Amino acid sequence: MLTIRGLFSVGLNLAVATSVSGHSIENTHGFCHAGSCSNENILLQRGHATTALAAPGQRRKRPRGVGSNVTSDVVINATEMRRAPKTVQIPCTIRDFRHDHADFYLPEEGPPGRSFGHVKGCVKQQLGPDRKPVFHENGTCFNSSASFAQWYNDAPGVNIHDNFTMEFLPNEFGGLTYDNPAFFPFDGKAWGNETFEHNYWFTMEMHVDFVYVPGSTFAFKGDDDVWVFVNGSLVMDLGGVHTPLDGALSLDDLHLIPGEKATLDFFFAERQPVLSTFKIDMRLKLDDAPLPMPERTCMIWGDPHVNVFDSVDPDGDAIGASVVNIYGHGDYWIVRSRAISIQGRYNATQWSIDGQSATRAIAIGGRFMRGHTLIIEAMDGQMTWDGDAILQDFPSSFAAEGLISASYHELEEPIDKAETHRPIYGVKLDLPHSVRVTVNRWAKHLDVLISMRPQRGGQDGHCGNLNFNATDDTLESISARMNLRVSAQDSLFPVDSLDTAEVTEKSIADCAPEIREQAQAHCEQMQVNGDGEAASEPFIKACVYDACFGGEDFAAQ
Repeated sequence: MLTIRGLFSVGLNLAVATSVSGHSIENTHGFCHAGSCSNENILLQRGHATTALAAPGQRRKRPRGVGSNVTSDVVINATEMRRAPKTVQIPCTIRDFRHDHADFYLPEEGPPGRSFGHVKGCVKQQLGPDRKPVFHENGTCFNSSASFAQWYNDAPGVNIHDNFTMEFLPNEFGGLTYDNPAFFPFDGKAWGNETFEHNYWFTMEMHVDFVYVPGSTFAFKGDDDVWVFVNGSLVMDLGGVHTPLDGALSLDDLHLIPGEKATLDFFFAERQPVLSTFKIDMRLKLDDAPLPMPERTCMIWGDPHVNVFDSVDPDGDAIGASVVNIYGHGDYWIVRSRAISIQGRYNATQWSIDGQSATRAIAIGGRFMRGHTLIIEAMDGQMTWDGDAILQDFPSSFAAEGLISASYHELEEPIDKAETHRPIYGVKLDLPHSVRVTVNRWAKHLDVLISMRPQRGGQDGHCGNLNFNATDDTLESISARMNLRVSAQDSLFPVDSLDTAEVTEKSIADCAPEIREQAQAHCEQMQVNGDGEAASEPFIKACVYDACFGGEDFAAQ
C-alpha cells in the first residue's frame, strides 16, 4: 500500500496537506494522478480537508512516502515559502494547429476512441535531449511519432509559433496562481477560429528554473493533456483528451536537495473544441528566469550590418532605424550578458572589395550553455560542438540534453531578402533561456537571426542593449559602453583571429553610379517585411552598400 501526501491549492485556494493510505495508486514519483486518486482525496479536492497545513516554521510529520521506508521531518521555511511574492510573468511558447491535424479532434469524433479519457503512459518517463517529451511506442494518445513530434516543435505549414506571457498572481498562502477558465491565447490569430467561437487545437510549453525549498508544491487543474517534468523526469501525467482533471505534486517527495537548482518543464495541449480550463497553483522559489519582456530579434547580415534587437521584431522584420555597420576585422561581442556569450568573427574574404568585412563565424557559449561551446562557420568551414564536428550531412540534426536542439536543412526564405541564391542552407537552434538562433550559411559568410528576451543584469554588444530604445544603439553609443572586441581570455574560438585590421569606412557616394542605381532598385524591391511594408531607409542603404562593396560573394547570391 502506498501513502501519498500532496501540498496543493484546491477549491477556493485552500492549501491543505493530504495523507491518504490504504489504497493502491500507480505512483512512483510522489504524486496522485487525477482519475486514480482515492475517495478521500476526491473529498479533499472538493475542499473537505482532513489534515490542516502545519503553521509556517512548524514541523509536521512526513508520512511514509513512495520510495521511502522511514518517517522523516520536514520544516516549511516561513521566510522562503510564506512571504507574499510579487506578480510573476513567465514566458511560454504556444503553437497553433488546424483542426484536421491527425492528433486533434472535432466534436463528432468524440469518445469512445483513441486518446479519450485520462490516458497515462503516452510519453516516456524522461525528457528527450531537446528538453521535449518523447513519444512512447506503447501509448495510445497519438496517431504516430511523426505527428507528435510536431506538438512542441515548429513545423512550417502545420503549426504557427507564438510567444505568450503567463501572469501569475500571488495567493494568500505565499504561492502563485494562474487561473483562466477560458484559456484561448490564439483567439482570432494564427490559423483562426475555424468557424468556432474560439481557436482550439494548440499546444503550450513552459520552462522554469527554481531553487528547491522544502514545502515546494505544484498543482494543475484543466484539460486536455498535461505532462510535468522535474529535472527531466515525468512527475505528473494527465495525458489524454478529457474533462478538467486535478493533479498535485509535492516536491518534497522527489528527493531534491534543499538549496540546489532544479528545472520544471510543463507541457499542455488543447485537442478538442470543448472547454479549455487552465489553472496552475505553485509554490516555487523561482531562480534566474528571463525577464517577462517581449521577445526581440537581432539580425546580422551582409557586409556585415546589424539590425539591433530594438529595431527588429520576432519575425525578423525591421521596425526601427538603428543599423550598426561593421568595418573592422577580428572577434567581436554580438551578445554579452552574465549568462550568455555570443561572439562573431568578422574577416575579409578573397572576394571582398578593399578589405570589407564579412561574418565568417559565430560562437555561442557562456553559463547558459553550461561550459559548452557551439561554433558555426560559413560553407567553407564547419560546425562544431566543443571542437567536434557536427551537422556534417545535409539535412541533419543534433541535440545535447537540456541545452541545444539543432536542425540543418533547407529554408524557404533567406534572412537577407536580397539574397537570390538557392538552396538556402539553414541552421535552426533552440537554446536555454528561450534563446533561438537561425543561421544562413553562404559560401564565405553567414547571415544570423538571434531571438531572445532581455536578460537579467543587462546585456550589450553589436546587437545592442535590448532596452526597447533603438536610439542608444548606434555603433558609437555601444562602443562608449563597452569594448566590443573580444579579449583572448574571453574568446570562445579555439584559435585567435590573426586578422584584426581596422578598415576605412566607405560611403555609398564611393559606389559607381550605374551599380548604385541597380542596387537601389533591387534592394527596394527585395527588402519588404512580412506586412508588405518597405524596410527603413538605413536598412535599404545597408543593402545597397553590400551590392556596391560586398564583392562577388554577395552579388552572386
